[in-house]
Amino acid sequence: MIRVTHDRAEWARTREALLPSIHEIDRSATRIWFHFFPLLLADAFARSEKPAQLARELRLDGSYRLADQIDTSHWFLYGHRYWPQVKAAIITRVNVASSDQDLSTVVRDIARDVASALSVDESLAAGIAAVGLMTLQQVGMSAFRTISGGSGEAQVQTGLAGRSPAQILAARKKDDRQGFMGLLRGAEQRRYTVRFDERGDDARFTAINSQHLTTASANDPRDYPPAARRCHEGPIPVECRTASCGTCWIGVLAGADKLSDVEKQEARRMKEFGYLDSAEAKPLIRLACQTMASGNVTIVIPSWNGFIGKAGLGGM
Repeated sequence: MIRVTHDRAEWARTREALLPSIHEIDRSATRIWFHFFPLLLADAFARSEKPAQLARELRLDGSYRLADQIDTSHWFLYGHRYWPQVKAAIITRVNVASSDQDLSTVVRDIARDVASALSVDESLAAGIAAVGLMTLQQVGMSAFRTISGGSGEAQVQTGLAGRSPAQILAARKKDDRQGFMGLLRGAEQRRYTVRFDERGDDARFTAINSQHLTTASANDPRDYPPAARRCHEGPIPVECRTASCGTCWIGVLAGADKLSDVEKQEARRMKEFGYLDSAEAKPLIRLACQTMASGNVTIVIPSWNGFIGKAGLGGM
């Protein structure tokens, strides 16, 4: 049987080894998901005799339990539409595969099974296959077998329906045309679109050139009810706007190159929160209150925030 207790280092190696075989449409999304649902946080709760107290100590807010969103946590992956088949393939592989198989080999085998069954390119199933195995490790087989919410088939009927990976990638790369009035306003007043959920055409807000994303989000007048206790001004949860609370962390699905470079304050706080420890100038995980846009970007808003870095739990 497949061993589903791989350690953090093994998962890190596997993730990097798999990236070239994951289709471009899901390459960033897969990396983002692994940051949104870090293994060390799940392990900390598995070891804890007082999970409620641990959640308070880590100041966790929102929906941080992967077990509560097994079938929906990966909604922003293109491969999410293949989730029912991925679950079935994983369950089959766990029951029949050898325990000494390399983890990346297991992921590729699952992706191959799904791709063959659905007549799609194997690269489109590779990212969601990795996500599926990590989900199984964190929640256990009993929970994994259950249906915890809407599955990938629901996404086929929404904003991504009928659009090929090439079409989605092309749309993500485009900037809004500024028109005649945009030319009159000048570069500093150019307006760009920030998409935060590709399943709906209206899940977007406008950012003025070099405006912080939280400021642009707050100018969205629509009602966004808070999840749990998280404060919202627009679609992005936010409290402080000074990189002190960690509430506004996001994943950058597309357009990372159109965002401002990470400065020392953001890098230091991201490490303390446990969201990211990276020397990249434009990483895929950011604090929206410290990040300015100079073009169209597509982001993903995680379902929780906290201070897992200070407790030594930062990282995947």
